[in-house]
Amino acid sequence: MMTSMYSSTVDALRQGHYAEAEQLAAALVRQEPLDGQGWVLLGEALQQQGFGLAARRVFDRAWLLDPEAAWVTRVHAALQQVPDGSPRGDVDALLQVEPVTVAAVIIAGNEERCIARCLRSLQGAVDEIVVIDSSSDGTAAIAESFPLVRLIRAEWQDDFARQRNVALAHVQSDWILMIDADEELVSDDVSYVRHIAGLFHATELPAVLHVWHLHQQGQQIRHDFSQTRLFPNRRGLEYRGRIHEQLAVAGQGLYEQATLRRIVRLRLRHDGYDPAVLRGKQTIERNLRLLAKQVAEEPDNPGAWLFYGRETMAAGRLEEAIRHLRKAEEAALQQPRFGRLLEVYRLLAQLAWRLGQGQKRLDEAAGYCLKALELQPDYPDARYMLAQIRLKQAEQLVQEAGRELKQAKESFRTYRGTVSPDYTILDGKADALLGDLMRQCGKLSEARELYRGVRGRFPQLEGLGARIAFIDRQQQKLNESHQSAPQGAAQAVSKPTANGE
Repeated sequence: MMTSMYSSTVDALRQGHYAEAEQLAAALVRQEPLDGQGWVLLGEALQQQGFGLAARRVFDRAWLLDPEAAWVTRVHAALQQVPDGSPRGDVDALLQVEPVTVAAVIIAGNEERCIARCLRSLQGAVDEIVVIDSSSDGTAAIAESFPLVRLIRAEWQDDFARQRNVALAHVQSDWILMIDADEELVSDDVSYVRHIAGLFHATELPAVLHVWHLHQQGQQIRHDFSQTRLFPNRRGLEYRGRIHEQLAVAGQGLYEQATLRRIVRLRLRHDGYDPAVLRGKQTIERNLRLLAKQVAEEPDNPGAWLFYGRETMAAGRLEEAIRHLRKAEEAALQQPRFGRLLEVYRLLAQLAWRLGQGQKRLDEAAGYCLKALELQPDYPDARYMLAQIRLKQAEQLVQEAGRELKQAKESFRTYRGTVSPDYTILDGKADALLGDLMRQCGKLSEARELYRGVRGRFPQLEGLGARIAFIDRQQQKLNESHQSAPQGAAQAVSKPTANGE
């Protein structure tokens, strides 16, 4: 449903009044410069008027502010057909960003495998690099060989938040990009680090920005927008938590803080979740040890229980993971601003599914999906998992129906009640219904044979001819499609690239 703030601009675009739409959209972005939709409307108005260069820059701003937007591929393809057009100084002025400086901060502990790759990716993107090092390998020597790096030695005390807060005290820049040694900044985004920081520099509340992670896990890439990594310096922000540490405003509760949280298109490629890397560093064992300490220290923190459950699940201790995640749900219901209850329900549903697909477990998994959808009806993961559960339940119901039909026929041998049974069940109705089950399962040939057998024994049963004719039509369509399909034809599959596009 379109909000009233966009309706007049959209109406102008639909009516082909592109110059008017441009004026209206420009007013929108002046009023709400951090709203991606306003920039999309301005980009479309410019595109329709043939100002391709200006439109590309405006759409790029929109994508920075809404990295999950569905229009990106389509619009980029359409813009290839639009001429650059004349320079638009007024659009350039709208796109101006306040210049700021940015420091990259890295917490390092025996990272000689990957620290050089991380530091190399940051060159040209930031103004200083602060490395907090507790390594016993060659990490320090590698780091000090790079420009902009200041190395700070800090003893490891089983507390990631402490290490990060030590780093914050050494930063001189306006903004901070917190990046791990096993991550690297995607090269296409080097020029956007300062740009994004400048966009959010003047917000009333401190902006805590979620970035786009590309997690390499074997041959697959998992896209994730949950982690906050870019934020302003000297705005009272600090880290809390021994592990999976979170940003908070000093003096405020972790889930009661006044911050502006947004997702931006700043991509970090990460290989620390790759199974080979996890095994080599014994990451899960360390995380579980620190999380056990954290939940003992903060038993009412839903985030700590969530992470403990998630890591326990990764370790294969599924029943224990359920207990931790139920603790997370219990604590989250007392913290209305806790933002990851959806993840708690998703993990609980996955665990119930993995622990067995009997009716009780399926009902439990479906219940968690429904809880998630009650919180957010458009959560795709819950919709998908609920469909998966319903399909399994349907399969089980089909199997149960088949058993009941078999039992119905066999019961004629033993039933001697005073109420006469319907002998047409034995004559053909049971087999006709079994044919319906076969047809629902896609077993068309078996269904047709059952229908034909019933029609031979029980021709007066209604609908058999129509069912056979339906199957014949479906099989004819299948035969025709197989005959028309070129041999060995390859099908293109669209999937995210390593750059996330």
